[in-house]
Amino acid sequence: MLSMSRILRVGAVLVAAFALLGAANTQSLSPSARADIKTIGIISVLGSTFMFEDASESTFNWLRPPKANFLEISDWGIDDLVTQTIAKAVAKRFVEKPVSFEPADFNTWTYDDLAHHIRDFEDPDPDIDAYVVIVRDWRSDTIDASGHRFAGLGFYRRDQAARKTQFGIFAAYRIVLLDAHDGHVIASRAALLPDGTLPWTAADASLWPKTQNDLTDAQRAVLQSDIRKLITATLLPTLHQLKLTE
Repeated sequence: MLSMSRILRVGAVLVAAFALLGAANTQSLSPSARADIKTIGIISVLGSTFMFEDASESTFNWLRPPKANFLEISDWGIDDLVTQTIAKAVAKRFVEKPVSFEPADFNTWTYDDLAHHIRDFEDPDPDIDAYVVIVRDWRSDTIDASGHRFAGLGFYRRDQAARKTQFGIFAAYRIVLLDAHDGHVIASRAALLPDGTLPWTAADASLWPKTQNDLTDAQRAVLQSDIRKLITATLLPTLHQLKLTE
């Protein structure tokens, strides 16, 4: 039989979990939360890797993940683009302050992980009220309905026996606003197309390399350009929906 103290501890954990879930489902700033935030720090950890996701039709394909390879793309400057775009967009409302962080800490995440990393910053700036964190986010395949899910930035391919091969460039990410003092989630919203689906654009078959290491400079330039266009098209609307911009 559970003791009363055990029951109370379990109850406290459940209350905290439901509170976190509720906050994570809050997709825009409330007027009171917006009024409390004067300064922000921006943490973009979206643009270090680019995935090549082959979701081609196969026996029991719904049971196994797609074939995936990745390319290191830090030199594409995606996180700099995201940080600069957000800083400019919110400048009339918030003061943006620099943040020191380890990108590897955010490679995989849960809301608990994000809160933990925020609380454990070695030398946090006490003047920062909230962190705007841009992370890779798992989204369902709305390019060709393979049944798989994808996260981050990547190139999608799906071969099917009875249909033309489908190619697409995708950018699956999320913006999370966290309290800088205790790490709780203030608001969170996935970046989506206007129809509420995964941000993606059709791509030419000639861009798909034999392996990621065989990618030519010309192919890299097109992929980089397409990714930047997808982010530009979805980042500002997502900030607006979060009520971070005027």
